[in-house]
Amino acid sequence: MATELEAARALLWRAATALDRGDPRAPQLCAMAKRYATDTGFEVANQALQLHGGYGYLAEYGIEKIVRDLRVHQILEGTNEIMRVIVARGLTGAA
Repeated sequence: MATELEAARALLWRAATALDRGDPRAPQLCAMAKRYATDTGFEVANQALQLHGGYGYLAEYGIEKIVRDLRVHQILEGTNEIMRVIVARGLTGAA
């Protein structure tokens, strides 16, 4: 789980750097980072919830809120399906 989060973090930093520098690939990298970070975050949070068993659903543990919030982030600012389309267009040169 830690490895997946670190990989997501690295892609996020790469996309942010590209955006700051005005790199023409920035939109594609940002779409990749958004899609990967939210999907990875959701999977890791879901695994953490599983590790806690039934207690993972209790509000006092906080994991259920993280799972819920990450699911919303997969939809906000463009669904992850749209992020995949942006990446595909960048790879194929389609505008």
